[in-house]
Amino acid sequence: MLQTNERESVGLEQNQNDNDVHEPYLNDEHVSDVEVSHEQSSTYDSEEESDDDMQYYERAIQEIAKGDSYICMICTVEMDYTCQMFACKKCYRVFDYACIREWALKSTEKTVDKIWKCPNCYHIGKKVPTRNRPTCWCGKVVNPDHNPLDPNSCGQTCNAPTCVHGCSKICHLGPHPECTRMVEIKCHCGKHSKSIFCYQSKAMKKHFDCQENCGLPLSCGIHKCKKKCHSGLCGPCPELIRSEDSANDWIKCYCGIHSKDSIKCSETKFPKSGRSSKDEGGNEWVGVFACEDIRTVDYACHKHSFIEPCISPPTVNGKKTCPFLPSILKTCPCGRTALEELTKPRKHCTDPIPTCSSRCCKPLKCGKHSCPFTCHDGACMDPCLQIDSVKCACEQSTFLVPCGFQEKPHCNIKCESLMSCRRHRCIDRCCSGRPSALERKKRIFRSQDLMDESLVEAQHICLKPCNLTLSCGSHQCQRKCHPGKCPPCLESDSNDLVCPCGKTVIPAPVRCGTKLPLCNHACIKVVRGESECGHKPMPHTCHPLDLACPPCTETVFKPCKCGKKDKVRTVCFQTDVSCGTTCGKPLSGCHHTCQKTCHLPENCQKVCKQICRQKRQNCDHTCPKPCHGKSECPDLPCAALVKITCRCGRIEKKVACGAKSDAASVTEGSQLDCNEECEALKRLKELREAFGISEVSNESTNNELDTLKKLVSVATTFEELQLPFTETVLSVYAKQERWCLQIENIVNKLMSDKTRSSLHFKPMRPPQRHFIRELAKAYNLYSESQDREPMRSVFIKKEDNNKSSRPILSLAEAFPLFESFKELQKERKIQEFQARTTAKLINFEVQNAEPEVEVAKNNGFLVHSLVKGNGVDNLKRFFEPHLKHTLVAKPQYLIIDDGKTALVYPENYEAVSVNTERDMELLVGHFDFMAKEVFLADSISLCSIDEELGRRLDSPVAQEDSPVKVEN
Repeated sequence: MLQTNERESVGLEQNQNDNDVHEPYLNDEHVSDVEVSHEQSSTYDSEEESDDDMQYYERAIQEIAKGDSYICMICTVEMDYTCQMFACKKCYRVFDYACIREWALKSTEKTVDKIWKCPNCYHIGKKVPTRNRPTCWCGKVVNPDHNPLDPNSCGQTCNAPTCVHGCSKICHLGPHPECTRMVEIKCHCGKHSKSIFCYQSKAMKKHFDCQENCGLPLSCGIHKCKKKCHSGLCGPCPELIRSEDSANDWIKCYCGIHSKDSIKCSETKFPKSGRSSKDEGGNEWVGVFACEDIRTVDYACHKHSFIEPCISPPTVNGKKTCPFLPSILKTCPCGRTALEELTKPRKHCTDPIPTCSSRCCKPLKCGKHSCPFTCHDGACMDPCLQIDSVKCACEQSTFLVPCGFQEKPHCNIKCESLMSCRRHRCIDRCCSGRPSALERKKRIFRSQDLMDESLVEAQHICLKPCNLTLSCGSHQCQRKCHPGKCPPCLESDSNDLVCPCGKTVIPAPVRCGTKLPLCNHACIKVVRGESECGHKPMPHTCHPLDLACPPCTETVFKPCKCGKKDKVRTVCFQTDVSCGTTCGKPLSGCHHTCQKTCHLPENCQKVCKQICRQKRQNCDHTCPKPCHGKSECPDLPCAALVKITCRCGRIEKKVACGAKSDAASVTEGSQLDCNEECEALKRLKELREAFGISEVSNESTNNELDTLKKLVSVATTFEELQLPFTETVLSVYAKQERWCLQIENIVNKLMSDKTRSSLHFKPMRPPQRHFIRELAKAYNLYSESQDREPMRSVFIKKEDNNKSSRPILSLAEAFPLFESFKELQKERKIQEFQARTTAKLINFEVQNAEPEVEVAKNNGFLVHSLVKGNGVDNLKRFFEPHLKHTLVAKPQYLIIDDGKTALVYPENYEAVSVNTERDMELLVGHFDFMAKEVFLADSISLCSIDEELGRRLDSPVAQEDSPVKVEN
């Protein structure tokens, strides 16, 4: 009966706890608003009383069975027994299976951690319900049959693993009931047992206290444990042994000097040998503890003695043989030399013991050194005073410290190693983690390894708080200082995020930092027709409240600032209205007028920044200086450019005018001298007159062709030919005749088309673009290159003054003349060369000799002071990515001088050319800098491989001790 009452009280407490945990569901309006008609109240009074005692999840099953009152929180549709259901594992709120699956999918897509929350209690879940696989409450049956009496229940035993027996209730919604089966438990000492309910065994931890003495034998084997019922070992014996309880009425130590009245049983230690102690008088006793005294014991000679602690059994005085007897002691104190070799035979133990000249070398108490004195009598050096060379904690400095110094010395060098966060550096001095940090810097090359804190030594784990602002812009990172980006903000709001017009909504929960998408609906002020100026608001979309609406652009008339016009057309929001006219009021300090556009009357120019423009003396130019008020213009030589020519008018030059008050302009009486080109032009004119050649015109093309043929025989330069095309155009035509004719036809069509003024060629290479631009000069067309490579092209255009026209000759007509001129030029050069030649070569034989290839002086890289731990693999990883693009073919790697030096050279290093040496010279500085950065070596230089190997092979030390390692 007592056990039943306990069970009822525990069940009541559990129900109260359930109600506290699931309070959000109890406040739901669909559950709390249970309407019962007045007519049925008198009929179902007993049912109402039972409903009040019913749990909310049991009431939910009844409402679903009725099918008219239980609503899904997501789709707000009444659920009945035919629906597919899903229940929260914490609050047991039932949802439609398709609705909760869609809710979970949308939530996991928006969160970085792929979690979703229950719409009722916000319980966090990670597993999304599987598509089209709803289960019963216990999870045994997929797609259970419709059950009108107990919706979504499969009718089988739940059998949930709440205890060893499992839940015995039929497949149900809600928490599992407590197991009421009887189980047997024992007390801590194992003497008694009793039967209790299974759910009570969890609270009692499967054992109870019987409140009886333990009674088990203790470790001493004499006494028994007097503790109350307990778990675990009984522990040491706490009993106290007194002197009156012992056989001889006292408790003695091993040596018998001290005795006690009482001692704890756990502190007594009987001798392992089992022998009792005995003194000189023959008295025997059994010692049970060791005292702290040290006694002096004489040897059998009674002339020497030794010190002995309290041991069992103690040494009897005068019984132990003297170790200094001549029959026993055969060597000097260090043990290296026999006494027979040092002195006469000893007769007594008191005779002095001679010493040798050798070093003692007995191990000292420190365990690291040996005695440094010569053979001596007595104890060796204690404590050890020898000095050791010890590295500090960061292994950057070496200190001389005594042997007895227990801790490592510390230097004053700051670590400066990067911490695990990759943001801070270690500020400790003589940090013990610096050697590991240097090794890590050599070993780790990948960026993902640099972000892995598990690869960082413990001394360099950054423990500072991160405190960086998260992507939301409102909260700070709560993690410790870490590498990489901070995690996204996990804060969320249970309220919906709504735009000002209310038509764009992000349903709760809303992650911190979430911004509303662009709302394409009209602004609320546009809908209401509200504006500050009274005009109709300009149509615009919805925007945040902190942003103002676009300004009013309604057309209005306003007066301008200067007052010249009363009605200036402008927009409503514009306050600074200008008519755009220049002020024009005379300035007070000079002869100019105000050049500012429409402005307030008081804002005229205070300082004139115009050019003076007053007429100068002795020339027609004006003063170019800034306005200098009403003062006279400075009398300086005029800097304006004027044009002067030579006598024939061919040469033109622009010079400064130079006129001032006392000097005239340079144009008066100045003339340039004619040069050789002027004389050549004069000679060409005379030749034309001698041959009766007139000026070139478009009316008689055949006559002009005959005239140009005559000029070919007398012209000495290409310019004297007066062909319409440049020498470049004709040279390209000689090599690519077909393509050049196509371009010429395209340009001719442009010149024939009166409705078209320009032409844009497709993108082409630079030589082709140059040909087109040179060809355009023959037509007097404007040309330019446009766009960037590789889409650069040529644009040509007719001149506006109708100067553009076809040349008198085509490319096909001009090329024979050009070719004839080149042949004549070649014949003239041969004649000039033969005229200058005065010697003839007879029987001269030309031998075809192969050119000699110059061999390189330096044919390899010399790696100085290779850092310990770097081998051939490290050298390959360092050199090969850069050497594979050079002439250094099949590089070889050779490590010499006990791993301190390395050679890197091509396979055929004896025959490499100076071109290979030039590639190595370009790379050696780069290698030298990188080797120091990655701690590979101290320096890298160029060398001759034969000289380096010969120098080491000639050294006898190198031949015996230097290991050599070669690898391709």
